[in-house]
Amino acid sequence: MISTVFALYVLLTLDAMFSGICAASGRDARIDKRAYFVNAMIHGIGWGQVACLLGLLILTVAVYASSDPGLAVEQMVGVGGRMIRVYVVYAVTILSFFVVRAIPSVDIRSMTSTVAFGPLTLVRPAVIVLGIGWGLAGGAQPSVVVAGLLIAVLMVPFRTLLNRWFDLAERSPL
Repeated sequence: MISTVFALYVLLTLDAMFSGICAASGRDARIDKRAYFVNAMIHGIGWGQVACLLGLLILTVAVYASSDPGLAVEQMVGVGGRMIRVYVVYAVTILSFFVVRAIPSVDIRSMTSTVAFGPLTLVRPAVIVLGIGWGLAGGAQPSVVVAGLLIAVLMVPFRTLLNRWFDLAERSPL
């Protein structure tokens, strides 16, 4: 159980970090953007921790709302294990392109942005839904299904919410 929770936590934190980079992209005209993107990753991770806490709250309520809390926890672990199979493929794909992007070539960096990160950003909501759907496909009681759907509702618009946050941060006088 702990390994499933830890793996999902790491995957969500990576997704939040990547979402921070994506939300910050194209907002700064500096040539050297390392500090800017590090800051964007930190903000993404920070908001990702808020999402983790909300997800944990949703799961806790689902366990207490269940007629059989022990079975609900068991099913949540099974759902999480199946979700990991989907999310690991997506995360490894993104990390692989970051490795390619480390090659010091403007052409390669531009290519990874256009050919890899653009389409991967586009399919992110579908990957989230697919992962939760695949996790729930094994069968679960209603409280676990509702928890999964609520977590999807929380995570699908996460990047859009980060975009809004960066918009507000740009307008603030600080």
